[in-house]
Amino acid sequence: MIKFELLVKEDKTDEIKRLLREIGIKKISLIEVKEFDEENVHVEGYRGATYMVDFTQKIKIEVLLSSVEMMDRALDMLSVANIDAEVLIYEIMKSYSLSKRKSNDINFTFGDQFRTGRN
Repeated sequence: MIKFELLVKEDKTDEIKRLLREIGIKKISLIEVKEFDEENVHVEGYRGATYMVDFTQKIKIEVLLSSVEMMDRALDMLSVANIDAEVLIYEIMKSYSLSKRKSNDINFTFGDQFRTGRN
């Protein structure tokens, strides 16, 4: 399993969501983040007061992909659409669904080793 993260400007989220849907990705997470980039620090004014703008508003899009082929398709689709994004890719060793008490390979329950005294 692969975790695929995109850091993009806010106005690109709808286009990215549409592109990811086209290749079969049905579940994504969006997180609002602030990015500091020393090269883009500048001064702005508002109602006579000046202030330094050093953080820019960005959106982080997180997707779990089942295969390297899906990752390649997503990267191809984003590059063809000319989306300007920072991409981070992680390999996920195991995932758990706490509400269903399942992992991606076996069922599990919490506390069994503590009830029986095993470590």
